[in-house]
Amino acid sequence: MRVAFALSGGGNLGAMQAGGMRALVEAGIEPDLLTGSSIGALNAAFYATHPGIDGCKELETAWSDLTRKNVFRFELFRAVAGFVGLRDHLVTTKRLKMIIHEWLGIDRIEEAKVPFAAVATDALTGDIVVMHEGDVASALLATAAIPGIFPPVYREGRWLVDGSLSAGCPASEALDLGADEVYAFLTTTAPRRKPPRGAVAAAMSTVSLMTSKLQIARLQSAEATAAQRNGAVYFVPSPFPEAPSPFDFDQGATLAASGYARATEWVLEQAFGSPSVDQTNQAASKP
Repeated sequence: MRVAFALSGGGNLGAMQAGGMRALVEAGIEPDLLTGSSIGALNAAFYATHPGIDGCKELETAWSDLTRKNVFRFELFRAVAGFVGLRDHLVTTKRLKMIIHEWLGIDRIEEAKVPFAAVATDALTGDIVVMHEGDVASALLATAAIPGIFPPVYREGRWLVDGSLSAGCPASEALDLGADEVYAFLTTTAPRRKPPRGAVAAAMSTVSLMTSKLQIARLQSAEATAAQRNGAVYFVPSPFPEAPSPFDFDQGATLAASGYARATEWVLEQAFGSPSVDQTNQAASKP
């Protein structure tokens, strides 16, 4: 059985995936393939270049050290230009490129020790674009290109944006790439008590809520497809934390620890079984 990890988007909540992956790897569940959307793609790429338990621990450390300024640094001129239509984004990708280089240390996707694919969205058609070869930086910048925040990426004849818009958790894409068993890592949070502060944060939160609905439908389809092939899709549960602001990167260590604890509990209690995506969604809706 070929095992895959499929990692959803989720911005700063991606720290939970780092802890969750370590729990599964410690239990002997190691991926032969990884797929990811948005921040999940960066986590997938990190594991693909640093496989094993030590790699998971290194990823948790990287998340613990990450700050908002490492990812988002708003510049007044660029922000004003974006709001009046002179630019198509508010934040430069310079710092994100540095993170990709520092975290991975490879130039092309094929150089990774474990195969992985980053999933993006065609900005003009809405089509899902799966990138499993070629330049690694452009692939990861494309899948992380939140519309309006980061610029779209022109790659191989297409303008690409955030993979979460079309494939929030690319389990189906992992099956298409040959996986038999897929472990889907979600970044579901507890329901918010009130909208996040700030216009940009509020807009990002709304988009996340809308795309989560699409994600559930796609995961249900992936479950059915896997079952037809005598395979399976397992849903590694989120610890359902209270959602931090999209720009709050101070909770990396805490989120990674909670992701590890919840995934460890799941492995022990479920004995490699999993709740369905419907059950996972119901748990997320509980206060």
